[in-house]
Amino acid sequence: MDLDKCLPANPDISGIGVRAAIYTQNLLCFVPLFVYLWDKKITRDELAGIRDQSIGMLAVAFSILITTIILAKGPGSQGPAISSFHAAIVLDLSWMNNTSTWIWFILYAHQRSTIDYKPTDPTWSAW
Repeated sequence: MDLDKCLPANPDISGIGVRAAIYTQNLLCFVPLFVYLWDKKITRDELAGIRDQSIGMLAVAFSILITTIILAKGPGSQGPAISSFHAAIVLDLSWMNNTSTWIWFILYAHQRSTIDYKPTDPTWSAW
């Protein structure tokens, strides 16, 4: 095997600890979803909590993407500071972080579909 053709190691991106942390973080995002759906009712506070969690996860995802773009550009006139392989890993991890937005969307759609709409009386005071 020719060692010149091997990818340089980058444990900050493809290390088992980094991947395990992101996988665990994403799996734990589903815990509140199952807890909130247990009683089949989503309150505004529960929805706001999931929205805040989703915003935090999106901030992490976008910061990972921005860092990858900066590293792919490379400092100054030098070449890229990240290999294509590691950039692909980072993009996959970032997409995984974006799943938290779908959690919020699922809860929001569930809450909107279970609202009891009551007819409005045809009076000026009711409007």
